[in-house]
Amino acid sequence: MDWITVNKISHMIDTPVPTVRRYIQKHQSFFNTRREGKKILLHPDSVELLKKIRRWYVVDNMIDTEIDNKLKADGYKVFIDVDSINHESIEHELDTVSLDFMKAMFKEQRAVNEQLMENNKLLFEEIKEMKQSHKESEIKREQRDLALIELARSMRETKKSIAASAEKKKWWEFWK
Repeated sequence: MDWITVNKISHMIDTPVPTVRRYIQKHQSFFNTRREGKKILLHPDSVELLKKIRRWYVVDNMIDTEIDNKLKADGYKVFIDVDSINHESIEHELDTVSLDFMKAMFKEQRAVNEQLMENNKLLFEEIKEMKQSHKESEIKREQRDLALIELARSMRETKKSIAASAEKKKWWEFWK
């Protein structure tokens, strides 16, 4: 499938080139286009669409918004050229149902975000408590270890003193 230039399409549908360019510009979201340098290339399916748009303008005396609504109602695909989107200002006409749906989605997303923030706070507090508990248990273990070491030293000294005082005692005088 070869992409078609605007000049070729204008000859195919017997319409002046500037008019075809204007149709493409006004209803660009319904055309599958691509650019090669300064040339605008259209998908071959665009020929029939341009014929319909030409007939609606010339024969039916429709205006731009009526044609857009007709194209939407007839189920034509909407193409979005991601490279040409200016993220600072996106102009798109939304009907009330879409707008209400978007508002509801944002409201629901905000509620989910608030719930996640609350959960994050709770998790942060839990982690803080766990760190504090771990720190306290480490301190207790160190105190216990020091107490055991001190106890072992005192037992050793007691044994040494008992051994020193029990030097050369006779076995029957052990209790004395």
